[in-house]
Amino acid sequence: MPDSTKAHGLGSSNNFYTPIIPSLTKAGYTCIAYDLTGSALSTYTYIHQTIQSLAADAIDLMDALSIPTATFLGHSMSGMTGPVLAATYPDRVNALVLIGPVYPSEAVTPVFEDRIAKVSNHGMEVMADTVPFAALGSKAVDVHRAFVRELVLGMQPAAYISLCRVVAEAWKDPPRYEDVKCPVVILAGNEDKSAPVEGCEKILGELGSKRKEIKTMQGVGHWHCIEDGAEVARLTKEFLASVHSEIVSR
Repeated sequence: MPDSTKAHGLGSSNNFYTPIIPSLTKAGYTCIAYDLTGSALSTYTYIHQTIQSLAADAIDLMDALSIPTATFLGHSMSGMTGPVLAATYPDRVNALVLIGPVYPSEAVTPVFEDRIAKVSNHGMEVMADTVPFAALGSKAVDVHRAFVRELVLGMQPAAYISLCRVVAEAWKDPPRYEDVKCPVVILAGNEDKSAPVEGCEKILGELGSKRKEIKTMQGVGHWHCIEDGAEVARLTKEFLASVHSEIVSR
């Protein structure tokens, strides 16, 4: 089975994928989930970051692990990284699973500038006190909110601010969606306020892939793998099985 590389979103860690990895490995997939710089156990390197630099980080990881090609799973902010990877390094990415991908837009800049100011003044607690309640859907229960709170608190403030700037400025040099040719599935939460279904559909329309589809998850907000890991795993395996022959031939 092909390898899969998984990148988390803002205020998260590789543990975002913990609910789906056992199901994927049982199905025969090799799973590599990693922390972005300054997230969880990863030391913040104080470098200027962009979606292009995040894509280069993924390639560096694949090179270090001698992975020639992989399916890339990207959540939220990393849902922008995935199309950059596929467009820039088409021989390294055989398929994309974009989970609640954020569509680059100048309109979100004030939102993230506000987050930067709050974290600069009050630390990560201010985000930990709001995100678990504002960003999850109606299917979420208290243990899901506790999980998200712990993930947010595991982020180093300076790193969070750096990644806020990545999202806020992504519209200036967005992914070349039209240059993405590999198979793509987008998993959208119908209650996602950070990456609403409309934005996911816009990404889908701009992708150059012949094989592209969107699956909408009911009762789910922006933390898909935590809110309904079983459904994310099912949809991911279903998609990969359907494009298996194409992936193997790449």
